[in-house]
Formats: sequence, structure tokens, C-alpha cells
Amino acid sequence: MKNFMKGLMIMLMLFVFMQTGFAEGQRESEAGGRPEFISIGTASPAGAYYPLGVAMAEIWNKNISGIRFSSQETGGSVANLNLISNNELEMGMSNENIGQKARKGDQPFKAPIDVYGGWILNNSNAIIVALEKSGITSVTQLKGKKVSLGAPGSSANVFGQLILESEGITEDEYEAVYMGWQEAADALKDGFIDAALMVGGQPFPAVTSLAVREPVQVLTFNTEKFRNLSSYPYATDAIPADMYKMSQDGDSVVIRSVVYIARDLPEDVVYEMAEQVFGNIPTLISAHPSARGMRLFSEKSATDINLPIHPGVIRYAEEKGAW
Repeated sequence: MKNFMKGLMIMLMLFVFMQTGFAEGQRESEAGGRPEFISIGTASPAGAYYPLGVAMAEIWNKNISGIRFSSQETGGSVANLNLISNNELEMGMSNENIGQKARKGDQPFKAPIDVYGGWILNNSNAIIVALEKSGITSVTQLKGKKVSLGAPGSSANVFGQLILESEGITEDEYEAVYMGWQEAADALKDGFIDAALMVGGQPFPAVTSLAVREPVQVLTFNTEKFRNLSSYPYATDAIPADMYKMSQDGDSVVIRSVVYIARDLPEDVVYEMAEQVFGNIPTLISAHPSARGMRLFSEKSATDINLPIHPGVIRYAEEKGAW
């Protein structure tokens, strides 16, 4: 009996010790201590966000102790910002114009989302692709056609509508469908759709893989009308024919992709994350070539788009002379 009581007392003491440790860990978290887990939202695996998110998470896991990092496949730009707002993600990738809408609470967001900017991930290009054998070379030819505008809730939806509108094609004059990048590429190949909008760093994996199976063409559109229609100051640029072995150049909208960060992530953790990202650019380029465009915001470039940058990133940028 004595041995039994002694064992029981030891178990009770261990239980109290564990509960105390757990409570202290909770208080540390509530006081802004280092989190145990950090997830970054990406997009469809067939784009640029996903491989870059996977590569960054791997870099952080190898070089930052005490935190488990993971990348999450999501619906893309709009979904990532909503997930940060709902405390389901700590970080997420999004196009800069979508980030601006989120901070203002403009459609498609229901209320303002208070997030920090991190760094510029890459330059994305919005393009519309058709199969060469279709004979479609211009957006003007999409009236009455079936067009994928990207996954539901992605920023691609907005770009697709604006590009079509730039050629005078209204929403009731084409059939919009909503598919992820690889799903849309497969649907093009199988003849289920006539064209697909793709948004991401170039060359875009879903288009590259499609071009191996079937010759493709990036469509032209009225870039001047597009800029006049848009409420955001986008640049436009050509997609050279040799990128996808096309018969002619195509047109694109240029958008910067940005890593957004929840406001409650500690400064020291975000500093370490930025340090590891910019210390491993070659690894990120091997994950996707668009990482060549990865760079820090300057104070002016952040102010120009009214984007507050996370203090941890500012500290790193100041050390590097970029802020």
C-alpha cells in the first residue's frame, strides 16, 4: 500500500508539473512568444506560388529551430487573405492589387483585413491561352466561347473579366467557368473549354506542360483599353513567342505578387524568416525561375501603394540598405 501511495503521489506531482508548463507556454504565446507552427498559403500546384511556398517552408524548417513551417495549397490570392483574417494561416501569397482591396474591404472582401506586407515574391503575368489549332489568337475572338477564369475566389477572376471587357466582350457574351490552373490546361487539351486565363510567374508550369502536349498561343488584347478600365495602375508586357514556342507574341498584365503576414507574428521570427529567404535565393530559383524577381520593398515603394511592412522585414531591409 505504501508503494502504491508513493507512486500515486509521484504521478500527481508530474501531472501538476506538466499542467504548469503548459500554462506557462500558453502565457508565452499570449504575450507574443515564438509560435509553434507557421503556415503559408499558396495556390494551385500548377502555378508559381505553390513550389515557392514549399521551398520557403523547407528553408525555414532547416534553418529556424523551434517552429514547424508548412505550405498550404489554397484557392489563391483572395482565399489566402481571408484565411489570414480568420486566423487559419499566418502568411499568404497574393497579388498586390488584391492585397489593396483586402486592406480597404472592397469586393470581393466583406470587411477590411489588417495585414502587414512582407516582400515581393515575383512578378506575375495574367495571360489568356488557347490551343494553336483553334485559330484563336486574340481576345476579340472569345465572344460566345467557353473561358476558364481561374479557380473560384482567385484574383484571376477579376483579371479575366477586365481583359475580356477591354475588347468590348461583356459577361453575358461568353461562358465563364472556374478551374484551377492544371485543371484548365487539361480541359483545353481535351476540348472542354476554348481558352483559359492563367496568372503567375513566367514561364508558367501549367502552360509549359500543356505546350509539350499541344502547341499553344497566348492571346493578344487591347492593353491601352485595359489600363484605362482598371482602377489599379497595372503595367502590361508582351509574352515572347519563344517562351512557349508560339507562332506570335502574346499580351499580358504584369502584377507583383506579395507575401502578406499576420500582424501578430513576432518581429524576431519574421526577421529570421526574411533573412533565410534572401540568403537562399538560388534554392528558390531552382523551385521556380520567377524567384529571380524576389526583392524587398523600399520605404518609398511600400508608401506608394500604402502598404505597411512587417517590422521584422523592415529591420532586415534596413540592415541590407534597402529601406
